Amino acid sequence: MFTIVLLAFAAMEEAENPSRETEVCKMELPENYGRPNIVTWLFLVPLVFYFAGIMSNLVFIHMIGVIIIYQLIRGYVQTAIKNEYLLRREKQLNDILDQTVQERTKELVQVNKTLESLSKRDALTGLFNRRYFIQYIDSLIDSSEEKIFSVFYMDLDRFKAINDAHGHEMGDEILKKIAQRLEIWCPSNGILSRVGGDEFAMVVNENISEETLCQYAKEIIKLCETTISIPPYSFQLGVSIGIALFPRDADERNTLIKYADMAMYQAKKNYLAKRFVFFDSWLSEEIQRKHEIELLLRHIDFRQEFQLYYQPQYRIVDNALVGMEALIRWNNPNKGWILPGEFIPIAEETSMIIKIGEWVIDEALKQIKVWNEEYGLDLKMGINISPKQIDQEDFVNWLKQKITASSVKPAWIDLEITENSTMNSETSMEELFTALAEIDINISIDDFGTGYSSLSYIKRFDIDRLKIAKELIDNIANDKNTLLIVKAIIMMANGLGLKTIAEGVEEKEQLSILKELCCDEIQGYIYGRPVAADVFEREYLMKHRRSKTVVAYLKG
Repeated sequence: MFTIVLLAFAAMEEAENPSRETEVCKMELPENYGRPNIVTWLFLVPLVFYFAGIMSNLVFIHMIGVIIIYQLIRGYVQTAIKNEYLLRREKQLNDILDQTVQERTKELVQVNKTLESLSKRDALTGLFNRRYFIQYIDSLIDSSEEKIFSVFYMDLDRFKAINDAHGHEMGDEILKKIAQRLEIWCPSNGILSRVGGDEFAMVVNENISEETLCQYAKEIIKLCETTISIPPYSFQLGVSIGIALFPRDADERNTLIKYADMAMYQAKKNYLAKRFVFFDSWLSEEIQRKHEIELLLRHIDFRQEFQLYYQPQYRIVDNALVGMEALIRWNNPNKGWILPGEFIPIAEETSMIIKIGEWVIDEALKQIKVWNEEYGLDLKMGINISPKQIDQEDFVNWLKQKITASSVKPAWIDLEITENSTMNSETSMEELFTALAEIDINISIDDFGTGYSSLSYIKRFDIDRLKIAKELIDNIANDKNTLLIVKAIIMMANGLGLKTIAEGVEEKEQLSILKELCCDEIQGYIYGRPVAADVFEREYLMKHRRSKTVVAYLKG
């Protein structure tokens, strides 16, 4: 009884002042598990007492029975403690596992959301990317509902020049600004995507009128043309937009996007016209024609199909022949005459222009040598040079080798380079012009007045002539603004010590105005059309020789 009382007091003391902190689901066995089995040694005591004759048989049996019962109870209690421990440990492990699974699930959900966002968002602008753009169109086409929607395909104008001049980081900032403007503006029925480079696309998921689509296009153009300020610079861009409608224009995704892209390139070609174009069937026919010409160019026989025509150039003051421009003509055995305006852009795109340009230079150098030596003249041969040719490695040395091989005086050559070409890489063009001038080759800026027309770069270049674009000459007699532009160009050229030559002069009134403005030279139908070499020689060079003979006879 005294022992039981002691245990009771010990239990009360432990309850009020625990000797250790208990832990829920502790990962260790309790202290009272696995203690040494002291009672086992008690078996020896009864045996000793029994054999010593101190303990009777009855007491010995009772003692042994008590010890056995104790051992049984102790084994049961130990097993129960261990089972309880194992159950609590298993529960704790399950709880930890559940918690870990929940945490990992949350992390995976977040990662999946991030990956999903990255998979359909453009990293630079935050707009949808090309992948999502295509998926979205597919979802609209595959929808059980009859959908009518529109695809806008947009390409920024003049972005490449800015990107090359100021670097890709500046270009990225410009793209971000444009994307922000478009995203803020985007109507609720549309989604915007950046599909690559400086190209954007929009899907308008609603059957709306062409008038509304036109309004959307105009608003996009206005947004893109608004000046972009990134201190210390300000930039002015434009945009070309192609629009295709589903299912009116196409009922399949690839074709629909291709048609919108085709319409966009048509808008880009019409630089001075409206900046957006709806796809039409004639565009598809034009593309088919383009593929045919591209195939013909790849298998062309230069000597049999190409021919150079020559258009005379005259000095206004005394109507003297000063040179001619070499113009390529193509007569295909199956397709007949194919206009330069049709095949030259295709040759530029496919880089066939490099081979064509080399053939033109060879033929033109050969021809001017024959004419100048045979007729004792010092005429200049105008040769159009493509930007692709200029970009060729070591172009100047290559040209020098051509001139040396043909024994032609460099002063007889007048390279004509379009104004827009000079803007693609001002530094390299400046170096190019200087190198050409050092070997006495003449340089003319072709189609001047239709591009970027700026004194800031013209005055830096070592050039000889400005060729006033035909588009300006056509309206010089009817439009006061055009007249002022032409007058300003001529005055600017005179101030810089450059000659001016007007292209495409066809009417006497145009010629009279150009004389009053003190334009130096004339090229156009009013003096002569482009003709083959034999006709040019007969119509202009032989007449020139006869006139010189008559003058010499009269003076004699």
